[in-house]
This record gives sequence, structure tokens and C-alpha cells, in this order.
Amino acid sequence: MSISSVQFLPRSPEQRVLPNVFFGTARIVAKERYREFCRLTFRSPEIAQRVKPGQFVNLYFEGLENELRFERSSLPMLTILPRPFSVLKTLTLRKGEIKSEAPKAFSVLFDIRGTGTSWLAQLTADVPVKVAGPLGKGFWLPEGTKTAVLVAGGIGIAPFPFLAETLKAQGIEVILLLGAQTKDKLPFDPVRAEFPIIKNGKPLSYWSIDEFESMGVRSAIALDKSEEGFFAGTVVQLFETWLSTQKEREGIVVYGCGPKPMLKALSEIALANKLHCQLSLEERMGCGIGICFGCPIPIKGNSYKLCCFDGPVFDASEVDWERYISRNS
Repeated sequence: MSISSVQFLPRSPEQRVLPNVFFGTARIVAKERYREFCRLTFRSPEIAQRVKPGQFVNLYFEGLENELRFERSSLPMLTILPRPFSVLKTLTLRKGEIKSEAPKAFSVLFDIRGTGTSWLAQLTADVPVKVAGPLGKGFWLPEGTKTAVLVAGGIGIAPFPFLAETLKAQGIEVILLLGAQTKDKLPFDPVRAEFPIIKNGKPLSYWSIDEFESMGVRSAIALDKSEEGFFAGTVVQLFETWLSTQKEREGIVVYGCGPKPMLKALSEIALANKLHCQLSLEERMGCGIGICFGCPIPIKGNSYKLCCFDGPVFDASEVDWERYISRNS
């Protein structure tokens, strides 16, 4: 991504605005499937040139000009609702347009869980899919930020490649910490860390993430099930350990995405250390544009905000974790 194509982050949550939403079709131009994960890239300049890190798209189960039909008749309503996916990256697709730096495509990454994602994972290149986006309000970059720590649990890494590229282009140091239960649950392949994160003369993890290593972002991997070369423990424990190596903490901003218990623990540690913390939350969304009121997030003061309209990115300090966790338990 060149500087000219970067979508610079707003400086405060108030500066975030809902973009004009494109409703239409986007054609699949690339597909990668490995283990239980799938990465799809769609050609859609209308979305790629408007989207900012942390925003999402809705994909609908209506494959056009495609023999692989989505069978709806016997499925419950929740199964046939559109699926929200964070934008993983934007791409220029320069072939034939070498002088153009404007993004022409976007990609999404998801784990294959059920009927809807299994159907999406079976689609092939050149198939058009109904889409809506960009949707929601994404991340922001507080004044004075020097180091951004991106903390991901499993598939929660999905919004972070786009965010990392954008932050680096704005001169911010970026650290990526990823956690999973086991190595086969990692959404990206691990590679030997070229510049590992060090504590007491030893790397926290000898392994990093190929997607981030290639863009010059240092990363480390935590596995719940101990395995040689990886940090043994949760990604929140990895974050705590990394934080203990930082004598100067002014200018550190934490970005998190992953399971709710992980985000709760991460926010508690960040706020206890007086660090600004932003979280990308996930909810089942019916419409994605704030009409159906199906994705409420409990906010302190006994109020609610909508995940799709006011988020999905929220300041960690405003989430009412007691109500949020208990509602979803």
C-alpha cells in the first residue's frame, strides 16, 4: 500500500463518520483456503476506496451467475442473514492500470463454522456475490500515539492487517500479538521471527506471523497448549509480559479483537495501566445499518449502543462488561 492510497485514521471517535454505503455485487478475484480458514478477495472499487480500518462489509448468500445455490427453505432465519466481515486489506489490482494507486479490491478472512461460511468457502473466482459496505465506525488514532499494540484472539486478527498497514504509513510503531489454543487454530501461518520481541535476552516467541513479518511488523504468538518456540499461555498473558518490558509507556495505544472474555481481561489490564484501549466487538447483525436494533452493546450508565452503527469499534472504558458478559453467557 502506498502513502497515496492510505485511508488515514481519524484522531478521535467523534471524527469517525458513517460512509456512504454501496449496495450491489462484488466479483471474487482470488480465493485462499487452508485448514479451517478461508480468505476471499473481491473486486469492488466502490468499497475499497471508502473503507477505513475497523469497518466491515456484509456478504449475502445470493451467489449470482453461480450454480452453487444457497438452499434456504429448511434453514432458520439466523442462518440466512447476511454475515458481517471485517475488511482484512485493500488492494490496488494494478494489472492494466499501472499508474493507478487507488484500491480496487478488498479481502476478508473467516473461519468456516457453519452453513453460511461453508457455502462462502465453496465459491470460486469470478463469482459475483451481493455485498454492502463499508459499514460501521472503525479505529481511530489518538494524538500522541507512538506505539500501537494489536492484540488478537484467533480469527480476531481479521481487522488488523489493514490497521497495521495504515498505522505504519502514519509513522506509528506497530506490535502484533496473536493467541490461539493450538498451532492448527492459527488463522495465519507462523514463520521464524526475524526480529523477535525480547525479554531478559530471550524471545517471547521464536515464531511470528507471516502476514505481518512481510510488512515489517514485529509479532509474537501465544498458544494455550504449550509448544516449543511459542509463548506458553493466553494472548492476554503475552500482552502483560510484553508490557512489563516497557519502561516508557507514554504513547502506547492498545487495539483488541477476539472473544469477549479475552477482551474484558485485556481492557482491565490496559485501563489499570492507564493505557488507551480500543476494541472491535462482534455481534450477530441483522441489517448492519442500525435499523433492526439487533446488536446492542451494554454501555456504562445503563444505556446501549449499536455494534453496527456506533461501532464495531468501541473505547474499552465505556463497555459495561458485567452486563455484556452475563448477557452472552
